[in-house]
Amino acid sequence: MLEAYHDELLSCTGCGFCKKSYYAYEFCQKESDYPKGKIMIAYGLLTKEIGEDENVIRALQKCTLCKRCEKDCPSKVKIADIIKSARYELKGLLPEHKKLIKNYEEKRNIFGEENFKKEGNEKIAFFMGCLINKELKDIVISLFDKLGLDISIISQCCGYPIEKIGRKIEKIELDYEKIVVACPNCMLSLKEYNPVHISQFILSLDPKFKKTGKNYIYHDSSFLGRYLNIYDEPRKIIGSIGNLMEFNENKEMARQCGGEIEFRVAFEKEADEMAKYIVKEAKEKNATIVTSSPHCYSHLKEYGAIDLLQLIEENLAL
Repeated sequence: MLEAYHDELLSCTGCGFCKKSYYAYEFCQKESDYPKGKIMIAYGLLTKEIGEDENVIRALQKCTLCKRCEKDCPSKVKIADIIKSARYELKGLLPEHKKLIKNYEEKRNIFGEENFKKEGNEKIAFFMGCLINKELKDIVISLFDKLGLDISIISQCCGYPIEKIGRKIEKIELDYEKIVVACPNCMLSLKEYNPVHISQFILSLDPKFKKTGKNYIYHDSSFLGRYLNIYDEPRKIIGSIGNLMEFNENKEMARQCGGEIEFRVAFEKEADEMAKYIVKEAKEKNATIVTSSPHCYSHLKEYGAIDLLQLIEENLAL
């Protein structure tokens, strides 16, 4: 798998521009903490100049694959793709990742929890995934009740976090005319079904919202934004409800909050530092963080952040 990126690896000039966004964090202490160092490790694995050990595994896994560094790369190297491919070459796993994979294999849920399923009368399904099932299930049920839609709701884990760790998953079989998702990971995992993001689905219904007058600052999920190019729809909904504010770095330049579950469980200290960087700016602007990824919400909720699902459900004008 890594062999396919041989030429891409050679395109890296070692300039270090990919380090730019990392200088805000204290956890970067050595070269392998930066994208450039991970590229060098990947090349070493490919050429057999270095062997796999615990340090190599930790270095390659200590990355959210958010693609933020690629925005500063003058050579346009596909850094995230290279790191992800290098993970597939690894035989070893971090203990935290072994547990996630074990849970997924046994329960089709990375938390080892029971999945939820509700069959509706319409040929539409909301694929809830595991994190929304854990954090926002009641909000989802209430939202579709308020909308008067009797659709199916499925909480099976999509498995995308397992793919990001570097392990293959079984294909998920679905039989619906339309799949709606609120998790960017699920949207990427189910791309063959052409899923619709919840923000796009809600706007297609032309809903009316209550006005709150509150300040909301939108945190772009790296996977919803840089991977799926969905930026405007969540902002349109937020702006219809309150005062939409922006982070200094937003849209394709947005920071990763550290909330991707496979990263957060293995690198808690680093994930917390990334979250606090975002929270600090939101506090300075006296705004409530709104995100449209359950990974981000789960990580930022202790700082008062809310998910777009909550904002929609609470402010629908019935």
